[in-house]
Amino acid sequence: MQHVYTARDAMDANFLRGLLEQEGLRAVVQGEALEETWGDLNLSPEALPSVWVDDGDVARAAPIVDEYRKRDASGANVSDEAIEAAADARPKWLCHNCGRMIEEQFTHCWHCGHERKPGATAIA
Repeated sequence: MQHVYTARDAMDANFLRGLLEQEGLRAVVQGEALEETWGDLNLSPEALPSVWVDDGDVARAAPIVDEYRKRDASGANVSDEAIEAAADARPKWLCHNCGRMIEEQFTHCWHCGHERKPGATAIA
């Protein structure tokens, strides 16, 4: 196996592992158990969780890792207001049972559990 990514924390490493596995690559996270011992220690990159793939999959994993790094870096500079504005811009539907606005991709109301009525139109 070969190292393809050093993560900030276990969640970061496991997220990338999931992306790689979605593309059919076997990936493992190493070093996440050490995270519990960090405390206020000054850590080197070798102590952080890392993602590894099979030797033959390194070339296929590289563009996925690169895209993840780019998206992660660009997302770090997004304000909370921009994130909220993007969420508000998503199409929604109105639950006819409780009146809550539900994001279009959901088939049931998150508040009351009622199913979206057939033909319910999305509201931008």
